[in-house]
Amino acid sequence: MPKIIFLKNPNPDVDSDKYAITAKSSCYDSCFLPILSHTFVDQPGLRTYLTDLAANADKTPVDALIITSQRAVEAVASVLLELSVSTRSYLGSLPVYTVGPATAALVQSHGFSKILGGADAGNGRILASQIVGANLRRCVFFTGETRRDIIPVTLRENGIECIERVVYTSKGIEGVEDQFMELMSDAKDVWWTVFFSPAGAESIARLIARNTEITKVAAIGPTTEEFLLKNGITPNTVSRNPDPQSLLQGINEASPTAHALA
Repeated sequence: MPKIIFLKNPNPDVDSDKYAITAKSSCYDSCFLPILSHTFVDQPGLRTYLTDLAANADKTPVDALIITSQRAVEAVASVLLELSVSTRSYLGSLPVYTVGPATAALVQSHGFSKILGGADAGNGRILASQIVGANLRRCVFFTGETRRDIIPVTLRENGIECIERVVYTSKGIEGVEDQFMELMSDAKDVWWTVFFSPAGAESIARLIARNTEITKVAAIGPTTEEFLLKNGITPNTVSRNPDPQSLLQGINEASPTAHALA
């Protein structure tokens, strides 16, 4: 069975990971190769910040929260149960803008009910446009140490105060290129490698750029596509939306007819 290598961390329960499930439904075997490790930043400070946000709601109200990555969701969620009931209630009452259905579902699973963007916002540019259209005045953006500027810059250019709060850091995992080559050598029928983010992917991109015949390449969205192009790789497909179904649809459309009929 042809294989897909997902360059990402799987869900804690790999068997329930939607990317693995969707790949299997399309007759692909799959494996995950984590390329980044993540560390939450100053959790005591985050608890204090969230508490103060609720306590000062009347003086300095916040119109919405912005959480665009699953790691940021996990960082915020890690302190929620340590907050007072009133603080959690206040936070849960705020609209939360997210990118992609997976992040939206994770936000909802932690008690937030007013989820905006999600499946209707496949990238930061679209989400920023939605926020601007909502005529908000003040938002808090929970983010990683490394992120693109498109959301805060767009909001500020349109007169919206965007307060950024870094809640996690990421760093590349050492030796990941060796692990990738081992996977490629162990599985002669690897057909696809999926890039989910530029972060931590430079070394594997360089390997593929030197020998583009070793694997077909998929990008989860336009930001990752841009990164690949800059590194000399033209992806064989770019997912229309950042979700498993769109990704596998693109892969199937770009795959040989023999597999599409399998």
